Amino acid sequence: MHFEKVLVTGGSGLLGRFVVDELVEHADVGVLDIKPPAQNVPYLNSDILDSKALGNAVTGQDAIIHLAGIDDGNDFPDEDYFRTNVQGTWNLLHAAEAAGVRKIVVASSTAVYGVGRDRMPDYLPMDEEHLQRPTATYSLTKQIIEVQCRSFVERGSLSIVCLRPTLIVRPEREAAILAQLNLDDPHSDAPRDLLSADGESPYGALSVLRSYVRSADAARCFRLALGYDANRFDVFNVGAVDGIGHEETIPRLERVYGRLPEIRRSEHFQSDACASVLDSSRARDRLGWEPHGDWDSIVNKHRSSN
Repeated sequence: MHFEKVLVTGGSGLLGRFVVDELVEHADVGVLDIKPPAQNVPYLNSDILDSKALGNAVTGQDAIIHLAGIDDGNDFPDEDYFRTNVQGTWNLLHAAEAAGVRKIVVASSTAVYGVGRDRMPDYLPMDEEHLQRPTATYSLTKQIIEVQCRSFVERGSLSIVCLRPTLIVRPEREAAILAQLNLDDPHSDAPRDLLSADGESPYGALSVLRSYVRSADAARCFRLALGYDANRFDVFNVGAVDGIGHEETIPRLERVYGRLPEIRRSEHFQSDACASVLDSSRARDRLGWEPHGDWDSIVNKHRSSN
C-alpha cells in the first residue's frame, strides 16, 4: 500500500527525526510538532491538544504516524501525561476519522506489560499476547491509547497499527550506556560524570530486562507498518535481537529474580543465549522488519572510533 502524503506528529522529537528521515524518500512528509523539525519539510507548529489545528493538519493526508506525546522519564505531573497522551491521541483519531484518513501508525510501548525489577515476566520470550499490568502513569496511558485505537477501528473507517518499541537507544546515547555497563550497579541511575561529550546520559537506570532497539531500526518499522493491510488493527513488539550488554539472558534474569518464569520458546534462547526477552518475530513475519546489527556491533563501532 502506497501513501502519497504522510503526516508525522511529534516529527521533531527524539524518534520523530529518524522517522522523518526514513520517510522522505518514500512520501510527501509533513510534521506537526511544538518545535520545528530538523529537515526541510512542511511544518505546522501545533499541539495535539488543539483540536481545530489537528483537524486542519490531517485534512488531505493519506496516512499519519503518531509519535507526539510525553515520553517516559520526563519530569511532568501525572495529569499532564494523561491529558497529553490520552486526550491528545483521542483528538488525533477523531480528527483523522472525520477527515477520511486511511491509515495511522501509533507509537505505543512495551511499557504496557508492566514488567520490571519488582515484577518478572509471566513467560519468555514476551510476545504481544503477554498480559498487560501497567502501574506507572506513562505505561497506563499507552495501554489506554491502544484501547482507543481498537475502538476507532471497530467504528469502521480507520486502519491502525500500534507499535510497541522498547527502550530506544539513540546514537548519541550509546557511549554513555557502554560506560554505565561498567558500573558495579548498572541498574542505578548513572552519575553525572558518565555524561557523554554532548551531554547525553543513559535513560535513568538500565532496565532489568535490558531490551532495546536502535533509533533507525525503530523508524524503519514505522515506515513498514504503513504498508501493512492484513488486519485493520494489529500490534507489534519492536526490539533488537539481543539485550543491552549482550549478556546471557536466562542466567542474568535468574540472578535478578531468584527464579525463572516459564520459558515458552526455548529455541529462542538456544539459537542465541543473549537473545532479547522480547519476541519481535511478529514484526518480522508480518511487516518484513528486521533490526540491523546487535549490541556487539555497537561496542565494535565505539572501539573503532577510539
